[in-house]
Amino acid sequence: MKATLQLDKYARDAESWWQNARINFDASRVLFTHENSIMLCFPAATLGHHALEALLKAALIRTGCAVFDPMKTRHLDPASGITAAECVWGHSLVELAQKLDLRRTDFDLAASLDITRFGDPMSIQAGLELFDPFFSEMRYPQALDKFESLGPDDIVLLSLLFSEIEPFARP
Repeated sequence: MKATLQLDKYARDAESWWQNARINFDASRVLFTHENSIMLCFPAATLGHHALEALLKAALIRTGCAVFDPMKTRHLDPASGITAAECVWGHSLVELAQKLDLRRTDFDLAASLDITRFGDPMSIQAGLELFDPFFSEMRYPQALDKFESLGPDDIVLLSLLFSEIEPFARP
């Protein structure tokens, strides 16, 4: 017989996830704006992705979700009351934001940010799409298939994304 799984004490702790997001955002900002920022953009971008991921998870926790692998809910203590649909899991910013968009009528993934790319307005989703490969492709040395570009100016996009999502995550 397999052991019954319990939710981690932070699985429903939106404030801790929000605080973690703030810390990683601040660290990313320091690295993006450092005098040697070209070389430090790589870890800055990875921390920026981590900040956005934690922020989205905090916002989803506030809607009743829990950070837990949905594939393992059958082993979860039934007293937790968590279904697979209420689980928040993974590192895809776009998928997390899509889930938030479904759960919050006042969050609009298609909303325009105050920034353009190649002269066109950029949506929240498009901004998150640019940050997604920073986790999947930049954490370790490997071929970059989805990565487009990176530079010190990406702190502007990160800051805009963070400011759009944070109201749904903070206490």
